[in-house]
Amino acid sequence: MLGSVVGAGCQSRKEINEARHSVYDADFAVVYSAAVEAVRKLYPSYDENPVTGVIKTSWHQVKYTDPGADDPKTNQVRDRATGVGDSSPSNSTLGYSPSLARKLNFIRFDVTVTGGRPWRVRVVGAASQMEPGNALPTELKGANAPHWLAGRTDGMVIAIHRELKRYAVIVPDAAPVVEVVEEVEVGGAIEPGAKTAVAAVIRALHKRDYAALRAQVADDVVWSLGAAPSADVALAMWQADPTMLTALENAISAGCGADGAEVSCPAAPTPQVAHARFAQRGAAWKLVAFVAVER
Repeated sequence: MLGSVVGAGCQSRKEINEARHSVYDADFAVVYSAAVEAVRKLYPSYDENPVTGVIKTSWHQVKYTDPGADDPKTNQVRDRATGVGDSSPSNSTLGYSPSLARKLNFIRFDVTVTGGRPWRVRVVGAASQMEPGNALPTELKGANAPHWLAGRTDGMVIAIHRELKRYAVIVPDAAPVVEVVEEVEVGGAIEPGAKTAVAAVIRALHKRDYAALRAQVADDVVWSLGAAPSADVALAMWQADPTMLTALENAISAGCGADGAEVSCPAAPTPQVAHARFAQRGAAWKLVAFVAVER
């Protein structure tokens, strides 16, 4: 699937430049639907919200970042060359395969249809890497960003542009999109500090900004009944299943209410349906639980 994105390298520099400087003169529904379709073809696991105009893919494993690195036949040849094969004692007794003891790379995108007619489509790519022995992947930013991230981001830009080319208007000197703080209305009579924390969670969910979301989650957050509380494990589970992030946003959007010293979202939780709870941790309000109510 991701090999098709690498194929973006076959595109001309002229087409890439055209795509980067295009806006689209069509109804929002047309532009947004085309962007969703382009994303779906390349990265089939995603979450989208037409209200905010945001499409967020899940993390997808990047294939062929090194020639033959993820090719099973190449791995088997390499393993045999180093003296480790299917009949190797080290394989049979320990279950070890050198082919699995390699770094894994992942990519994801935030695609936003923004502005007004003509619409802009903003594409932001992110990369992460899982090293052998680590429990969670590490996001690669700044100087650590991999060489393939820019090319694959261009591939996404091109794919969307091709879906919308007939509506394209080129604006060579267009100013960059300025990101503004999203205004979030939090329903319910709750303390200002709690309202600020709840709004911050919603903004992070809309942008799929996991670092910002992590900052609003208590270290001892309860993410599953019976499981050990852990913010890092919770974030990993929520990232792996985008429906959980949608459920969290829905719970908060239903309105929040005070419940003793804590805040519950929704204010009147439904049994067996996941709800969010916020409480103070030191001087700050944090998300302390997102689980289903049993009673």
